[in-house]
Amino acid sequence: MNLLIDIGNSRLKWASEQAGQISSIHALDYRQDHAYQNLEQQWQTLPRPSKIAIACVAASQQITAIETLANRLWPAIEIIIPKSTAAFGSVINAYPNPEKLGVDRWLALLAAHHHYQGNSCIIDCGTAITLDFIDSHGQHRGGLISPGLLLMKKSLAQNTAALDLDQQTRALALADNTRHAIDSGCLLAAIGLIETAIKRYPPVEQVIMTGGDADLISQYLSMVLIVDQKLVFKGLQQINALNPINKGLIFKPYDL
Repeated sequence: MNLLIDIGNSRLKWASEQAGQISSIHALDYRQDHAYQNLEQQWQTLPRPSKIAIACVAASQQITAIETLANRLWPAIEIIIPKSTAAFGSVINAYPNPEKLGVDRWLALLAAHHHYQGNSCIIDCGTAITLDFIDSHGQHRGGLISPGLLLMKKSLAQNTAALDLDQQTRALALADNTRHAIDSGCLLAAIGLIETAIKRYPPVEQVIMTGGDADLISQYLSMVLIVDQKLVFKGLQQINALNPINKGLIFKPYDL
């Protein structure tokens, strides 16, 4: 069994992988009090992994915390931390400084090219909304980044007088109160970004969505699409299966 971990800007998600199959995804908000104590309690029920693969776009202390916890539970565990590179297999990174592409976006590109056919747009709807275009040959065409739904609402609450932050997301509609108006306005902004980008930029045969708000936003998009919440984990699975040498990985078989 391998343990796959995705550390985003607010949530830590994990799944186990065995015989090519990825389990259901578990998640917690690592910003909450006692988050890592709760995580340790949950991981204590797991069998010892063969390897751990970590995708992290959060601050480096989150990786340190996971490494410390993992080594306490499973001494000298092997840990792989992928980095974005210029190329991996047939997938070519569009960034001139490839390491600047978020590793979650890179892993999603690898997984999308491996599991789906044709020119694709990969959309991650999390703290930020990211769109990445990749052609059928594996050439990354570039991407877009926008605030996610909650981040849009937080920006309004922080920069506008007398507005309270409401984290609930409701159905899209013209509103008769300010909270609902903000909610629908931010949702429509996300919808407009996605639909405009897909019309404007390279031809797309597949739209693949992932992330916490993917299920909500996908309901309102006027296109055929796939929601794949395991996309980043599938990218980790691909990398985890290969020898880490010269593959853009940090490989850590060590004892803290």
